[in-house]
Amino acid sequence: MTHPASRRTVLAAGAALLCAAALPTLAFAFENKAEGVLDKEIVLGSSQPMSGTLAYMGKAVDEGIRTYFDMVNEQGGVNGRKIKLITYDDELKPAKSVANAKLLVERDNVLAMVGNIGHATNISAYEYSSTRKVPTIGALSISDLTSTPPRELLYVLPSPQSTETAAYIDYAVEKLKAKKIAMLYQNDGWGKPAYDIASKQLEKHGLKLVEAQSFERFATDITSQVFKLKQAEPDVVIVYALGQEAVLFFRGAEKLGWKPTVFGAGGLNDPKFVELLGKSPAKLYVGSYYDAVEGDNPVIKDFFARYTKLYPKSAPSSTALMGYSAAAVTVEALKRAGNEPSRTKVVAALDGMTGFDQKIGPKISFQPLSAGGYARRGQTGVALMELKDQKFVSLGGYIDPVKR
Repeated sequence: MTHPASRRTVLAAGAALLCAAALPTLAFAFENKAEGVLDKEIVLGSSQPMSGTLAYMGKAVDEGIRTYFDMVNEQGGVNGRKIKLITYDDELKPAKSVANAKLLVERDNVLAMVGNIGHATNISAYEYSSTRKVPTIGALSISDLTSTPPRELLYVLPSPQSTETAAYIDYAVEKLKAKKIAMLYQNDGWGKPAYDIASKQLEKHGLKLVEAQSFERFATDITSQVFKLKQAEPDVVIVYALGQEAVLFFRGAEKLGWKPTVFGAGGLNDPKFVELLGKSPAKLYVGSYYDAVEGDNPVIKDFFARYTKLYPKSAPSSTALMGYSAAAVTVEALKRAGNEPSRTKVVAALDGMTGFDQKIGPKISFQPLSAGGYARRGQTGVALMELKDQKFVSLGGYIDPVKR
């Protein structure tokens, strides 16, 4: 007969052996907390204009990113780790984007920045984050200056102005038979490149801008600019303005009894802008970097079914698809980085990303820095859409003059 004390000793010894057997798994579970990689979680950061004139864009992008990550997390995450996203508001102000980057890197220890909006805000934040070797994945800016020259740790989406604006000019001249083209643009690193591209593309058709007017970011009155544009009697106006500044143009035209044909920056392809604009007698064309929101792409339909369930007060938009795109590229890079991800491995994965099918639009490719201006520009194709009955309708397939 076994003595009770002996039995307890045997049981205790057995329990100790079981714990010891489990220890190696616990002790060697990979973590790199300094780079946002935990045993069961990967921490990522984002800086968005969650307030201010472009809050509708920042909110939609953030929701798009979160919707995609929610889908991935529901399926078990990436290589067994769930994704956690931390977002701070920068109001589209460069100084705030830098402050946010410092918080995300130094306090939150994020693995990477994801889906930040804007040229000036992205570049300002990058000047800090790159010193800490933190990549920015899916920097959302159509300014060619964001990707030219290419920067080692800055991976930019979607298609740039050099393809979008060129497509506008070609369509206006070749399809609409426009002879007189004018332009309104924001006077900064986002709007100026569009002006330069439009001028060069018109030269190829033997034309020049009949009038060009600019405005400062966050302008509250552009009455004189609109008046001068109307006086030039253009067949088409290229408008590089977003949010309230774009609305100011259309309202100013209405007050002057002017019904212009407008090619607007791709960011206007959003139901919130359509809501801000209201009914307008102007004809509006925009560039789109993805398939139509209300088209027949099954992936977009499934995405927005989840999106509207998570965010019932938000309307599906191409801006939310920008968030999807940034998140999809990030997840693909994390998958390729393996079970022990690091910033270095994520960068290597992005550098080797060729022809990644994001399933909502043109495939994504990045190239070595030596490849030139599009090395860190993931996609270059753009589709034209027209606003009809308060909805944007596709005019055809993708236009992509860049061969890589």
